[in-house]
Amino acid sequence: MSASSIPSVHDRMLKVAEVCGDDADVLALSVARFVASGYMTSDVACWDAAFDGAERLLGPRDGGRLVSGVVGIMRALRAEREGDWQFMPATCCRVTGNECALVALIGRGRRRLWDEVGREAAAITGRPEAPRLAAAVRDAAEAINAAARQLGGEAPPSGAVLH
Repeated sequence: MSASSIPSVHDRMLKVAEVCGDDADVLALSVARFVASGYMTSDVACWDAAFDGAERLLGPRDGGRLVSGVVGIMRALRAEREGDWQFMPATCCRVTGNECALVALIGRGRRRLWDEVGREAAAITGRPEAPRLAAAVRDAAEAINAAARQLGGEAPPSGAVLH
């Protein structure tokens, strides 16, 4: 990840509402945070919380599908990323620079901007290419868009910027 995408200690951390375009983005970010916490603590309760929240909002089939897609993204990040990943607790209203980049990447995937997904996936991982992360975003995009429709929102229009 380039240094410019990680805020300095003097930068104000953005709020979830400033970064996420709709409720599906918020849910995907929350799930990603639970999954990251599970990796950090080795506590399966974190993953259970991700499933519980998504299933409560979307039902068992669609909730599980969304969590599965976000888990794929997080596994790809762990496999391809150079360096640490900074994240906030699942219910925190603030967003780290790393999380901002992830939400923007997911937004590009939701809008089917595949060339941009490939470039941004590489930037997030700090590598020339990140095929696993790009593929994971591609796989998760439809589940997140389906969640947006179910939650009453629409996927961001093509070319829209999340923040």
